Amino acid sequence: TFTMSADGETITKVAAFEFAPNNGQHNSLVQVDSDTYALAFAAAENVGRITTFTISADGETITSVRSLIHAPNNGEHNSLVQVDSDTYALAYEGNNNDGWISTFTIPADGSSITKVDTLEHDTERGTHNSLVQVDSDTYALAYRGDNFDGFISTFTIDSDGNITAVKTQSEGNNLEHDTDNGSNNSLVQVDSDTYALAYRGTDDDGFISTFTISDDGETITKVATLEHDTDNAERNSLVQVDSDTYALAYRGT
Repeated sequence: TFTMSADGETITKVAAFEFAPNNGQHNSLVQVDSDTYALAFAAAENVGRITTFTISADGETITSVRSLIHAPNNGEHNSLVQVDSDTYALAYEGNNNDGWISTFTIPADGSSITKVDTLEHDTERGTHNSLVQVDSDTYALAYRGDNFDGFISTFTIDSDGNITAVKTQSEGNNLEHDTDNGSNNSLVQVDSDTYALAYRGTDDDGFISTFTISDDGETITKVATLEHDTDNAERNSLVQVDSDTYALAYRGT
């Protein structure tokens, strides 16, 4: 944990907690309530695990609450999002390196983690996941699929955590937006039906593409593409600055 001054001039490390002594990579962290957080990560031997923590308001105290092994064979390239007050959806690379989405119920205090439903949405590959909410029950996923190409798929997830494929590789109807490479994805919502994706594309260069996605997930259309770095673009993290400005952190040349 860290504290930061309002003007950003001071950054102070407050506390650190070793939550996985053997391995703890491909992390995706979300807030559950005011002092509870859920973390999806790949533990020892890349086992997929979700752990909940409480973190005090001053950041001084980090406490592990509950842990669940949800994918004993593999659980890498995690992207965890909140569905409703106690339901969460996780996109990850699972068994046989395929693409999976699972849902979980987690109460506000993090005292239990229950797996609800699982969908194998891509039977070839499902890495470098970035999952975002489209509307109240529709979600879009950018990921690297077969032949390392870039894909976008959509799903519906209801308040009980039931998952239904809308546009997916398993249904044979998702969007292959890049036929050379589609790794290191970071997908964000621009407005009600527009989304921006930062990713590593052809020749490992840096690209940003925009898409329109309908509320029901039935239509995914590529709009524009910018090659912003002609050398390299890894570990992308894209965030919104204001109504039409975005900032991207990445590893370049």
